[in-house]
Amino acid sequence: MKKALLLLAALALLLTMQSSVDTAYAHGGSYRGPAGEVPPGQRDPKDPQPPPENPATPTPGPGGGTGSPPPGGPPSGGDGGDTPDAPPPPPNAPDGPGGNNGPGGIATPGGKKRAAPKQMSFENWLFWWAYNKDEILNLKARLKASEARVATGSGPYFLGHGKGGAGAKSTTPGMIKDTIVPALEQVVANKEIHPDIRGGALIALARAEPTKKYLDKFFAIAAKESGEDKVVQESAIIALGILQNKDQEILDYLIGLVENKNYPMRGRCFAMLALGLLQANTPEVYKALEARLDGSEVHLDVPVCALLSIGLIGDEEKVPQLVQWLESGKIGRAKLSDLEKSWVVAALGKIGHPDALEPIIKVLREKGRYAKRSAAIAIGQIAKQTDQDEQLKFCKRLAQFHKNEGDLTSKNYAIIALGRIGGDANASEKVRDAVKSFLKKAYKESSKTTERPFAALAMGLVGFDAVGTTAKPQALKEELAAVIRPDLKARKGDKTALGALAISLGMLKDQGSVDLLKKILEDRGMDKKLRGAAAMALGLIGDKSANPVILKALKEREDRDLRVDTAVAAGLLGNPEAVDELVNVLQDKKASQFVLGSVALAIGQIGDSRAIDAMVAILEPGKTNGTYPDLTRALVAVALGQLSDRRDYRVLYRLSKDINYRASVPALDEILTIL
Repeated sequence: MKKALLLLAALALLLTMQSSVDTAYAHGGSYRGPAGEVPPGQRDPKDPQPPPENPATPTPGPGGGTGSPPPGGPPSGGDGGDTPDAPPPPPNAPDGPGGNNGPGGIATPGGKKRAAPKQMSFENWLFWWAYNKDEILNLKARLKASEARVATGSGPYFLGHGKGGAGAKSTTPGMIKDTIVPALEQVVANKEIHPDIRGGALIALARAEPTKKYLDKFFAIAAKESGEDKVVQESAIIALGILQNKDQEILDYLIGLVENKNYPMRGRCFAMLALGLLQANTPEVYKALEARLDGSEVHLDVPVCALLSIGLIGDEEKVPQLVQWLESGKIGRAKLSDLEKSWVVAALGKIGHPDALEPIIKVLREKGRYAKRSAAIAIGQIAKQTDQDEQLKFCKRLAQFHKNEGDLTSKNYAIIALGRIGGDANASEKVRDAVKSFLKKAYKESSKTTERPFAALAMGLVGFDAVGTTAKPQALKEELAAVIRPDLKARKGDKTALGALAISLGMLKDQGSVDLLKKILEDRGMDKKLRGAAAMALGLIGDKSANPVILKALKEREDRDLRVDTAVAAGLLGNPEAVDELVNVLQDKKASQFVLGSVALAIGQIGDSRAIDAMVAILEPGKTNGTYPDLTRALVAVALGQLSDRRDYRVLYRLSKDINYRASVPALDEILTIL
């Protein structure tokens, strides 16, 4: 079983990916893997890297983006020289390849080193799934809907509700006020507690109390002269975005951080992205953001985050200006790099106005890989806003690009974009049929390991919301599932890649795959990621007959990833026994920090309040006598924030959905791990 590298940097506690996609946990990051979530902050070593933040510091080697934690060592560069040396990992943190044990090895209890695990290819479908799965799973929405059905006496029983069943329950205002908020306040106030725990608690407070109650506290913590750890400071900054309050005093504070070049670079980037999450559409905000694009900024992170923030704000009046930058390749006198151009395209994609389509199409013919990749994504975002004839035209161009393009990431982004267009609820039957035909052909002709998973996921997207003008949505789903199901049944080739096929069948709600998926989940000799994907697929299909199989897998102690996957699957199916089992795990002091933390986040995702007392006992100082490690407590803080937030999570999801994760920069990596 793989170990992850736990590295406490000046800004993050990051679990890097080796054989699977694991996550960063600082600032309240979420667990992600095929049940799960966020890829690490690294780029392809073959891709050109942005300049180092500190020119005196060498760019890290394979797998590490400049300034982000590489797989074999601490962050390079930092904030241009004002970042202190990274502290050592917290107690009980496992070491990974390189880490503090030297490059390329993992220390064992006996002091010897073994070879570092092989790192996963960036072409793996798990990266895409990590950033985009929230809308597909949407667990909390399911819980709210179930409670509404129970309250009215309508619809099927869900999450254990029904005759005599206590069932799962979402968190009430009283639970938040009386139990969760006091525990979080206590953590934030105690500077002796690990920064990652306090950072998670700050973000949780913003979710639990989305008012101006803690505004002065957030301001004071974020202040550079406060003496707070950077993790805590930056958590306070992004908390301002999570509040979703656009009062002038909040905007002025964030603008001040953005304009203050003496403030740490990543903090300034966090402030820009907080403004983007607030959709702060004011002249003052745009002035501050656009000033970051004049070529005077030392760190590439700054213009990237400024452009993304402009896209997040979503003002259609900015489209002509962005198009002019794209077509000229300049912002003022500053020439755009390929990576910067990719974020101009990304901003246009986030705004989604059809006037940007033709200029973006031209980017597909350019040499720069970053910009081409963003262009493929953006076409899928924008083409949905056009009429049928225009959609067909752009689908044809995407299909041609997919056929002729040599860059594998661009091809995969293009095929997902086609799935987005065909899967739009308002797509015409003619458009959906055209997309369907292309995807079926691409699926059959593609590489089983790298391309076929994306073709399968694209077909899943087409069938996932098959409504609108499609006369027979069920027939459409069955047609697509019939293409995928035989390959999963054969189980030949890369097992992790087959996980995408399982997920796709789940998105298509394919009843014909239920028995097959059960067999895969029950096979303890099967690849763990494939088993996890099978569990998720069963949950998405919603067949209650899978409950016993999922509960049995949930109780397997040797695989933490599978435990989380099955927990989420159980939440999808509404199995109240699963939450009971998860609470038992939280109270098991012999469980590893990874299992405990991951289980806590699974509960947070599901939204079941019955675990609150157990989680608060882990979080609060003195209640557990230091039994629980810092990582676990940090993740418990995050989970309590998830349980407390009764709002629509899409405000955060807007950032990660359809993002070009191959064009990331360290500051953006950090905030993506938070969200």
